[in-house]
Amino acid sequence: MSNENESTDKPVTPPALPAANKAPAPDKMSQEPLGKKTSFGNVVDALLKTPGRLFYEMQEGDAKNIVIHLALIAVGSLALFGFILGLFSGGTQLWSVPLKVSIGGLFAGVITLPSLYVFSCLNGMEMTLRKAAAMLLAGLALIGLILTGLCPVAWVFSQSTESIGFMGFLAIAFWMISICFGIALVFKSAKGSGVTHRGYIAVWAAIFIVVTLQLSTSLRPLVGPADSSLLPEEKRFFLEHWMKSLQVDGNRLN
Repeated sequence: MSNENESTDKPVTPPALPAANKAPAPDKMSQEPLGKKTSFGNVVDALLKTPGRLFYEMQEGDAKNIVIHLALIAVGSLALFGFILGLFSGGTQLWSVPLKVSIGGLFAGVITLPSLYVFSCLNGMEMTLRKAAAMLLAGLALIGLILTGLCPVAWVFSQSTESIGFMGFLAIAFWMISICFGIALVFKSAKGSGVTHRGYIAVWAAIFIVVTLQLSTSLRPLVGPADSSLLPEEKRFFLEHWMKSLQVDGNRLN
């Protein structure tokens, strides 16, 4: 009898609840309508969250307004980052550095657009020059937004250090961080267009990075006091310029 009572008094373990079916994460690169008014804020929001909708609109929808807003985002955000760099020295750098950074970023996009188009075609994409330009413009706009998010940090150091070498290193580091996001967007767009092998696009990415680094030297000084002329007369490779800048900064601090 005691055994029967003990067996009936044991707690019964409830059955395991069925696992909740998690909804699949939305595809950021899904080609679908924007679903909102083509305003500046909505374009910024879509660029950060669902860039695929912007590519759809540029191909099938309100392409003109999307392109205008992306261009404004790219130019405005690059100019803002340039202004923060200009605060390091002040004076004419407050307007010359924003001008150089914004024009330099757009110029890098223009001169690397043909290579993006050619390499995309070689990679098997159904590519048009218009689509390549849309991919590149969206990438530049995203680069600008990432730099805008880093502007408060750059401002703190621009007001708290006198080291040109460190400020230049910080600017390059922030640029490389942002450019990784922009190039990743180009890669995702290429993948959405049917690219399975990214080798050719990776070659373009390397070209784009080197071009922007060289432009940062060709448009110098972006950090530090302004020269007598807006553009330098001496030609330098960007690695050579970095080494000389570090030597000059080290001698000044010593």
